[in-house]
Amino acid sequence: MVPENPENCFGCGHENESGLRLSFSYSQNRAWTETTLDSRFQGYPGIAHGGIVTTLLDEAMAHVLMEKGLFAVTAKLEVRFREPVPIKENILLAGEIDEEKSSSRIKYLSAWIEDEKGKILAQGTGMFIDQTAKIARRQAEEEAR
Repeated sequence: MVPENPENCFGCGHENESGLRLSFSYSQNRAWTETTLDSRFQGYPGIAHGGIVTTLLDEAMAHVLMEKGLFAVTAKLEVRFREPVPIKENILLAGEIDEEKSSSRIKYLSAWIEDEKGKILAQGTGMFIDQTAKIARRQAEEEAR
């Protein structure tokens, strides 16, 4: 089961010419990727717009869940901007689930962005609501028509 048109996702859709086009790797309860933001995503000169930084963190958390076969929506997101996130420089983006705090429907995750030296530039925590069953029902209803 896959949500409709994931290739158009702003964060990871490879058909979305305006998007970030992120590709993640996975291990256990973690997702990560490396990327370099181009000038389209600039806020102040040389640094990423705060909304893009927030999007990156949200995307990393969502991908942890997608790797587990879960499709969830963000219910709450908190971001801590520690240092400016540069554009035109390689950054690491990672996310992980807090299994101890999460329940069957509500998932708690964290994500962070590091520079090439491993310095944390931004951190986020999020609460996600699992929509997997709802999406599956909608797809089954549409297929039955």
